[in-house]
Amino acid sequence: MLADFLNSNSTLILYSLYMKFKASQLLKCIICLIVLSSIIQCKTIAVNGEQQTLTKQSIIIGSIGIDKDFIAERDYNTIALPNYENPINVTASLVAFNKRTFKLYSEAKNIQSQPVNISYNDTLDEKPQYLKIEIIDRLEVLNSLKTKTNDDAFQFLKDNSRSHVITSVAIALDKLNIEAITNAQEIFLETSGVKTYSLNLYKDNSLQKKIFFNEGVVFAYQSSSPCWKQNDKYQLELIDLVEDNDKCPNNSFRSSNRAKKKINYFKL
Repeated sequence: MLADFLNSNSTLILYSLYMKFKASQLLKCIICLIVLSSIIQCKTIAVNGEQQTLTKQSIIIGSIGIDKDFIAERDYNTIALPNYENPINVTASLVAFNKRTFKLYSEAKNIQSQPVNISYNDTLDEKPQYLKIEIIDRLEVLNSLKTKTNDDAFQFLKDNSRSHVITSVAIALDKLNIEAITNAQEIFLETSGVKTYSLNLYKDNSLQKKIFFNEGVVFAYQSSSPCWKQNDKYQLELIDLVEDNDKCPNNSFRSSNRAKKKINYFKL
């Protein structure tokens, strides 16, 4: 009887200690998730309902690069500026500044040192605005990346699964440039000079103005990752560009290595 009592009591004690341990581990997991969530929120903002990554660098839409992650902030490494032989259609939408986005713009401006002066007063109903510039003709981007002139950029995308194309930016511009963009009928990203791009504004099929990205302050961006698929000839094909939260089409992968099939030499 005494042995049964002791065994029962020991079991209860062990069970109690086990539950305390589990509770402690669960609490640690919850704390880690809260900290991780706050870090992610510090690195991103919502622009017209889509998450963009914060930056203090002058990042150019259409460029190729890699994120460099640190604990409290994120840096960006631009690797290549592909040669876009044909104009890339983009869209521009106005977004009102709030306290946070104006603070982020101000911090980026101090680093980029661009002559864009914007005044913000939170007590006024009418707020200054910035622009979300986004590539809408992704098919033309894909076609351009497959040309011989972009072999190096294509190879880099294929060899580095963390690489991506910048497909959207949040940019602050002066009033004249914002008015010119909002009044344009069509906006295209075009190669200008040797290795840079401009936003070319058209009205009635006539070029009205060129705006370069160094005329504004970029403080956030969105990237799209390549999707790879191996065809029947065992050649890797770049078939799509998808944003962070989106999946690649069926039977395609963000990693070119995962897209490679096992070759059955008896069928060759």
